[in-house]
Parts: sequence; structure tokens; C-alpha cells
Amino acid sequence: MKKSLEKVSSDRSSSEPGNLFSFKRYFINNLDSYHGEYVLKEFSKMLDKNLVASSRESSLTAVGEDAEPLLRPPPEQPYEIIGTVSDIKMKSLDNVTRIISKAECLPQMLTCGTVILDISSDRTELNIVLDYLQILKDLLEKQTLLNTTSSVVEDGGGESKKRYLILISTVMTWAATKPLDPDTPDMPFIESDFRKRKPHSNYKMHYDIENEIIAIARKYKTQIGALVVNAGVTYGGREDVLFYWFQKAWECERILPLLGHGGNAVPLINVLDLAQIIYNLVTDFPKKLYILAVEQNVTKQREIIKPLGRTVGSGMFKCIPPEDAFLIPEINQRIFDLMTLNLNMEPTFIVETMGLQWSSELSFAENVPVLMKQFKKERGLKSFKVIVYGPPIVGKTTLSKLICEAYGLVYISPETVAQDILDDLAWRVNHWEVGEMTTVGMAVGDEKAPALADNGDDIGDEEGVQETAKQALAILRSGRILSDDDVMGYIRQRLLSREALNRGWVLDAFPTSMAQCITLFDKADEQDSDIGVEKEEEEFDEDIDLFSNVLKKLLPEATDDFICEKAMRQPEGDSRLDEEAVLKRLSEFRAGDTRDVSPLNFFDELDIHPLVVPVKEHADYSMKVSYAAVTLRMGRPCRYGKLIALIEAAEKKEKEELETLRAKEAKALKDLEKKLKEEREEKMEYWSELYALMREEEEAALAAAGEPMRNYLVHHIFPTLTPALLEVAKLRPEDPIDFLAEYLFKLNPSGKMLEPGYNLQAEKLLGKIKVLDDALKDLDIKMDPLLPPEADVDETYISKKNINKMNAL
Repeated sequence: MKKSLEKVSSDRSSSEPGNLFSFKRYFINNLDSYHGEYVLKEFSKMLDKNLVASSRESSLTAVGEDAEPLLRPPPEQPYEIIGTVSDIKMKSLDNVTRIISKAECLPQMLTCGTVILDISSDRTELNIVLDYLQILKDLLEKQTLLNTTSSVVEDGGGESKKRYLILISTVMTWAATKPLDPDTPDMPFIESDFRKRKPHSNYKMHYDIENEIIAIARKYKTQIGALVVNAGVTYGGREDVLFYWFQKAWECERILPLLGHGGNAVPLINVLDLAQIIYNLVTDFPKKLYILAVEQNVTKQREIIKPLGRTVGSGMFKCIPPEDAFLIPEINQRIFDLMTLNLNMEPTFIVETMGLQWSSELSFAENVPVLMKQFKKERGLKSFKVIVYGPPIVGKTTLSKLICEAYGLVYISPETVAQDILDDLAWRVNHWEVGEMTTVGMAVGDEKAPALADNGDDIGDEEGVQETAKQALAILRSGRILSDDDVMGYIRQRLLSREALNRGWVLDAFPTSMAQCITLFDKADEQDSDIGVEKEEEEFDEDIDLFSNVLKKLLPEATDDFICEKAMRQPEGDSRLDEEAVLKRLSEFRAGDTRDVSPLNFFDELDIHPLVVPVKEHADYSMKVSYAAVTLRMGRPCRYGKLIALIEAAEKKEKEELETLRAKEAKALKDLEKKLKEEREEKMEYWSELYALMREEEEAALAAAGEPMRNYLVHHIFPTLTPALLEVAKLRPEDPIDFLAEYLFKLNPSGKMLEPGYNLQAEKLLGKIKVLDDALKDLDIKMDPLLPPEADVDETYISKKNINKMNAL
């Protein structure tokens, strides 16, 4: 803790303006949270006022310069807002000077004149707040001992020298509080009863932090102003705790669940009102320790959920055991604790002293249409209204169902509308017979008959709706043939249903004439008492004008020859039409689609022009090509509830298919590389063998070609050259080349050595023979030739040829 104080003191002594203490700097934690977003919007008003004031001062200063030189006062430091965010990827926000990481926020919090801490929703903030309070206590204690509070320089005239700390807590710190009077358990709690509060077991740390701030406010009241704002269950805008019920009501979930019997009182506060309360406290800080930020109206759980279902949703409810709430993935422990809370609280300070201007004087039930508009705007929910019009057999139904599946729209067709209404009415009647509280049973005490606690008019209206639904169901089950007017009425009823108005619809192959368009989309008849349509719908102007909200009219276009050929190529499993039936239907369509009587004229007058989708491929029975063209025009679907699951499943399937394709490609590439490697190895082995064979043949050819040369060298050169070389090696003369030449010359002074037929040994032998012949001539000795006995020579032959004796010898 000392290290933190030293760090803060060093930061305050630094020259950077952002590290100096300023009364005009505000710290808000979790600026991107549900509460932080609206608190930041309110505090932006302060920045706007400061900007206007600074512009006025600058204009007055300019006038003074022209008049006479005056001493200018130092410019006041501007208001600043800093804080932390939950999303670490967020780097900037409008009207926020700096975004600080939670790991480094403690020193920066001590440099702010006003600190606003919200612990109502994020439990990870509890430890940070405890650390901050401990550092703040040490700092205030140190300032008290050194008596340094009087030395603080005032930043501007009339500006307070005190720090301010506001804690936004949760009503769960009162959850276990016993009634003030056992005889009147409905007696509301007020601010002065905060000492008697008992927390829920999951919110004891919140309770300790509240007490810690109250203790700081009491002990250091001359140095800091601190108070606790205990906020009820917030609603409005993009919603937080009530998001599940708003979402399911907009999706028209068949049943909206009530946790238990729904008779528990839930303290509520509009998030806009909460932000206004915080802003008023900062601008005029009161001498209070504890403030209740709740609405004056006592609202029970069923008074929250049932108006949502009746005004926007299906109007069907079911009470489930509280423990079964955890089977719903969207409901966590915090939502469960707040929605099952039973607490009656009455605000006194914000009503009597602050005089808060409520964002709406209406009750929650009366304000549901406005709240739903805000919810749809904040969440980006929009309803597509599409009509698919075109010739028969072109693929309108397939395209319509593809659009409904991808965008979560309601499919409406003249062929199926009666059955759809029949199924819906049968389910509703069966649910009414079973009852809402079958799974929880009847309660005791004040919740013995929760239905009786509802508005009597609502009960009467509901009974009338049930009776009308039963009569309509009996008519549909009678089996009588429906007329064109009946089908038109059912289509109109389906278009005006909550599900179709909220999510949007796709009307398949209807209307087909101008008269049907006028009847179906006529505003004058829109107040008809259709089943399931209630008067509250009048407040939704964008849904009242059905025809003005038709987003686009899809027009699959194809030639007659193409349609006939496509009909002939229908798969065997599909129902086929013969050529005569196809031509008849096609001629009827073309007759009603002329320029003068085409239903497209009705929409052209409303400046709603069709999107023409060409159909050219016979094999594209799934209409994938046409659907791709439609999605380019309609854009991305709304990501909500059921559709999110479908989108995620489609994305997951696409990802799996992509991964499978990549795996197949990788495997094919690996197999190809392996095959190429094997082929290369086989070729290398073949080439190696072929190369070795060629080398052998080449060496044999070279050897054969060099054989005469070798024989010549061996017989004629080496016998003479070898002794000469040995003599050179033995004697090692200074000039071996000259010595070798002299040596060879001595051996052959006549130069015969250079003749091709010269042989040194033969020459030596001939020389000796010549010497011997010369000696024999001198001695005059005759010698007969030495012949073996078996070599007798014919005398006649000898006489004919003289034989050289020496040569014979």
C-alpha cells in the first residue's frame, strides 16, 4: 500500500497534466457497460457546457484586446472524463479523454476529483473497488495528519475543494431484509432504513463495500463527499436483465416463462433515469449517505412479463418452478436473483428533494411499446417484408423458403395459411385448457390466485380472445371448403400477426391481381377485429401501414420455353404436371400480367420497384444462384435468438465443409507428392542403371579405341623411355629434360629411333650378329645351317633359291 501511495505522490508531482490532481476530472468504471454507456451520455452535457463557456470567454477576451490591455486570468482547466472498459480491444470512446487499463487504474483514480464506481453488474470490479478504498483511506489519513487540505490551490472560482465518490450498488443488498411491520409486509422501505438492510448470500461483498463507503463519508466528511446509490433493476435501451424476455417477446416465442407465480415485487428504474440521478448528484452533491434509485410504482414480475407478451409477443405464458429457470441458457444467477427478488421500496430523496424529471410518467406496462421501439433500434432488429411473384414452375416456393430460413421470416402462402392458423389456434386452445400454473401449482397466502391480481379489463379481453379463437378453430375443423374471401382474410390475419409484424414475412405467389393487392394492403380495413390482433398495435406506426413497409418484390423471370422445359425435367420424386396443365397455368399468368392489369402497378405507385431475379439454369432446382442474387440486395440478416442459432449452425457447417475440403485438398496434394516422389525415385533408379550401363559401354568403347595406341606405346616407346626415366630419377640432374634428351640421343645417334619400325633390342641383336659375321669372314670358316633332322630340305628347292645363311641363322 505504501508503494501505491508513493507512486501516486510521484505521479502528482510530475509535470504531465494528466497525472496532476484535478477537481474537473471524472472517473467512470466500465464505460462500455450497460450503465456506463448512459452515464457517459449524461456527463457529455457537462463537456458541452464547458465548450460553450470557453468559446464565450475567448470572444470576450478578443474584445478586451482591442479596447485596452488587461491582465488575462489563467485559462481554467477543462473538464475531463477518463475510465476503464470491459472490452480490452476498445481504444477510444466519444467524449472520453483517456481509456485506462484496469491494471493501472488505481493511481489514475486518485487524481480525479469525482469517482463513479458501478458494482451492480460486474463482480470483477469488487476487488478493484476494495483496493481503491483502502488506498483512498490511507491517503485521506495521511492528509489529515499533515493538515494539507487547506493548502490545495483552488482551480476556479466557487469550485469545491472536496473529493466526491459515488457508488452504484444493487438492490440485492436488501434482499434478505425482514419487513418493517410483520402485520403489513407490503410496507415499503425508504432511505433511512438502510441500517436495517440484510444482503442476499451472493452479495455480501457488495454489502461490505457499501458500509466501507458510508464509513469513509462519516470519518473524512471535510475531505470527501461519498454516498451509495442503490439502483433497482434497470431497463430501457438495449436492455440488460430483461433482455431475455424482450428478445423472446419480439421473436414471438410461443410461451414466455414466469419464474414462480410471478407475484413478487421487483424494484425497477429506467436506465435513463439512473443516469440523470448520477448527473444531478455530481452537479449538486447532497449531504446524504444512502439513496434509493427506484421507481415509485410497485411492479410485480408478472406485470413486467405479461405486458411484453400481450403487446409484442404471442400473449401466452407459463409459470415454471424457480429452479427450472437455470435450464434456460440465457438466464444466469444474477438475472435469477433479481427477477425472483420480492422487495417493496419507495424513493424519497429523488422525488421530494431532487425533483427528478422522470423519462416517463407511465408504468412499465403502459410504456412497453416505447421500450420495444428503443430495444429494436439499439439491437438493430428490423423486419423484412417480401413478396415473391412470378410465373408457375419457376421456383418461387423454393426461393421463398430459402429466404425464410436464412432471415428468420414467416412463410405465408395461400396453400398453407389455413393449416398454419389451424395449428396455432389448436395449440393455443390446448394451452388455455391446461393453464399457466400447471407446473407450479396453486400458491398460498398473497399469491393464492395471482390471475385475480391482474387488471379486470385484461381478464375480460383475454376471455373474449379465447372465445373467438375457439369459434375460429371450430370453423376450420368443420372441413368446409374455403372461399377466396376466406383465404384472403386468413392471409391478412397472418400478415397482421405478432410474429409476422416483428420478424417480417415472405408472401409466396400472392397477390396475383390488382384487386387482391388493394384488398390485402388497404389501410382502411386494418382495424378489423382479427384473431390475435390487439389494439395496442396502433402505436406501432411502421407496422400499421403494411404496404408501405414492403421492402421489395422479388420477380423470378424466365421464358415460357424455359418453364416448359424445366417442368419436363422435374426430378422423379417431385410432383409433375403434364404439358397441357403447365401451358394452361402459364397462359393464365401471362394474361393477368399484362402492362395494364399487372399487380406490379400497385407497388410502382408506392415507389416500390421489383428486384428481377433471372432463372436460367435447368439443373438449379435448389435456386442457389437466384438466392445469392437476393442476399446481395437484402444484406445481412438480423442476429437474434433462434436465427443466431441457425446462423451459427450454418457458419459452423460452412466452416466444417471448408475444413473438410481443405483436408481433402491437403490429402490429395500429399498423395500427389508421394506419387510424384515414387515416380521420381523409380525414374532416378532407371536413369542410374542406364547411366552406369552407358558408362560401361563408353569405357569399353574408349578402351577399344585406345588399344592400338597402348600397344604402340608398350612396344615402341616404353622400352626405351622407361630406362631413361629411371636413369633420370637415379642421377637427378640439374636439367632432367636435357639429360633425358642426351640419354635418348646416345641410344640412337643415327636417328632411327624416330622411325615407326625401330626396335632397340632387335637393333642390339642385329649388331652382335653383324660382329659375328665379320669375325667368321676373317677366319674363312664355313658353317652349315643348323636345321633339325625332321626339317629336311629338298635339294632341288635349295638349288633354286639361295638361302642367306646369316638370315637363316
